[in-house]
Amino acid sequence: MAEALYRKWRPGTLSDLVGQDHVAQTLKQAVLTDRVSHAYMFCGPRGTGKTSTARILAKAVNCLSPIDGEPDDTCHMCIAVNEGRAIDLIEIDAASNRRIADVRDLTEKIHYSPAEAKFKVYIIDEVHMLTQEAFNALLKTLEEPPPHAILILATTDVHKVPLTIISRCQRFDFRRVPVAEVVGKLKKLSLEEKIDIDDQALTLVAHKSTGSLRDAENILEQVMVSVEQPVTEEAVRKLLNLTDESLPADLLDSIAVNDIKGSLIKLGNLIDDGMEPSQVHSSLMEITRVMILLKSRASDGSEFGDSLKERLGEIADKFSIERLVYIAKIIAEVDFKDLLNPVMSLEIAVMESILGFHEKTSDQPTTAIKREITSAPMVHSKVSPEVSTVDSVGKEPKDPDTREPANVTSTSNSVVAPIASKEPIQEIPSSADDVVETPATTVLGNTIDEQWNELLRSLRQTGKRFNLGALLRGCKERELRGDTLVLTFLHSSHLDRINSEIEDPLVNGQFESVVEKVLGKKYKISVELANSELKSVPGPVSQQSHLVRAAQALGARIVEERSKG
Repeated sequence: MAEALYRKWRPGTLSDLVGQDHVAQTLKQAVLTDRVSHAYMFCGPRGTGKTSTARILAKAVNCLSPIDGEPDDTCHMCIAVNEGRAIDLIEIDAASNRRIADVRDLTEKIHYSPAEAKFKVYIIDEVHMLTQEAFNALLKTLEEPPPHAILILATTDVHKVPLTIISRCQRFDFRRVPVAEVVGKLKKLSLEEKIDIDDQALTLVAHKSTGSLRDAENILEQVMVSVEQPVTEEAVRKLLNLTDESLPADLLDSIAVNDIKGSLIKLGNLIDDGMEPSQVHSSLMEITRVMILLKSRASDGSEFGDSLKERLGEIADKFSIERLVYIAKIIAEVDFKDLLNPVMSLEIAVMESILGFHEKTSDQPTTAIKREITSAPMVHSKVSPEVSTVDSVGKEPKDPDTREPANVTSTSNSVVAPIASKEPIQEIPSSADDVVETPATTVLGNTIDEQWNELLRSLRQTGKRFNLGALLRGCKERELRGDTLVLTFLHSSHLDRINSEIEDPLVNGQFESVVEKVLGKKYKISVELANSELKSVPGPVSQQSHLVRAAQALGARIVEERSKG
């Protein structure tokens, strides 16, 4: 049986490590100066060389003739480690030996002297899988191991390791291997294995591995046995079912020119060609990220090759950096979970990338002006009869005989319309007949029907036990009587509830404040029961009689309330 590439070409010395120079240099210096620690913690993503480094360190400390802190890789001790028969190198998989009994076995045997090597080296892989009790059992041994023992703990999830364990180790953080270094290692393997593969295909394999050199070597081996040589980028894409980045790039090009129809057609073509929605989503995210890096000059896009790099640069020039960030956020929010038609999520994201940003950045002066007019303060003004008024912004004055009185209150000798001004205009009237009050939202006659919905919306968050906005929906009639807002209800239960709220001084004050804000004038609040002699009561009878309140406490329900004759 052929040996896997990642095992066959496992690094043998610290200098052979790829992408971990900071770790290799420190360990080499420790061996060279004979200052090797009793415990190490190697943490980082999978396939970055943690276990390989642990084995190299085991060889280096036991090598019979080390060279500048490196194992010579030729003595019988180094060969025994390479062949997996060194009895003083003990490797433990914490995922399958995670119980306290397994750790106790280790702590008992660690005190025995090594059989032939200078140091007995224990490598505990995936150490974060140990139970809390097992960690506790390991703690004392880890802190004070015998002088002939070295413990190396490796993990892909260091956050699950107790701090008491980490603090007793020298910690080394392994990083993902950069694409360029992965490609360099794959080129060497290709030459050794006599694989005819072009650089673009190797770059694609390196991208697919996401910084894991072991994954990259496994993919290369899969390509070697599955694709006829010479191996091209297209053949690797087909084998790995990867997206051609130029197709999602064309989709983003249509988004750049706000072409909804073209964008949806190109998205549909990608799906029809057999691509999964999740693949399209990942490609769009990656290409949007690259264009943000290109736009901000944080990257030159060389990892995508010259042709695609130039294409992405052209598309990126059509976007602003703000819009690219907006599109990235929209695409990132796409969720395929529990959807019968996941393509719809992508379609909505594409349309929102066009329409949403356009609406977000477009100026709407008319809306802004109308908003300022409707929030205009109360105006006291005298206007001559000859002055004409405008009923909306931007329209020509209508003929006085045909114009509608909407939003305008007039008398026989004066006409007043809302004025778009942030400061109230004050003029001294010549007589009482010349004074017309126009609140922020005009109140016509003695009703507030036109302002009722706005008042309900404004009271949605007001109330202690009940929501005033909801209670007022049961109001049959509303009327302004002088400086009082009179609310009439059909049912006494509604009257009880509203009274229970407005009897609270805080709620009543909030109620009057909202009414003043909506109607432009301060009004007192009064409630009535329809078809009853009870009028303008400050509160229901049930709140005035201790007998009624006691009956209510026992579960009684008030059917009707009447005043004494």
